[in-house]
Amino acid sequence: AVTGKDPHELYRELEALYGAFAYERIDVTASPSQKSVLAKISPELIDSKGQLAGDAIVSILTSAPANSSPIGGIKVITEGGWFAARPSGTEDIYKIYAESFKGSEHLKQLQDGARVIINQAFAKAGI
Repeated sequence: AVTGKDPHELYRELEALYGAFAYERIDVTASPSQKSVLAKISPELIDSKGQLAGDAIVSILTSAPANSSPIGGIKVITEGGWFAARPSGTEDIYKIYAESFKGSEHLKQLQDGARVIINQAFAKAGI
């Protein structure tokens, strides 16, 4: 109110400074054995070479930072976004949740990279 600007205009200014936000959940077909591996995945199964979507990987989580409870999947955080992958409890799929701070094209790169990383983990687990 003090600036006299529309909230949408203020948001666009923030995007110009910090990047555009993009989020999407996608579903990927998975066998019961793949879902089992993903539910108990460990960071050692992740073969990322420290990069995802052109950004350095900052953290790989399989448990909640606040209480160390297992998250039933994995979350990979980069400098410019993150993805989390968890098996569905009711369908033969796993879900990839991804968020980019650099826009929709970067979001697509995160999602594609997530699929590659998860498929490599399945291969390492013998699936």
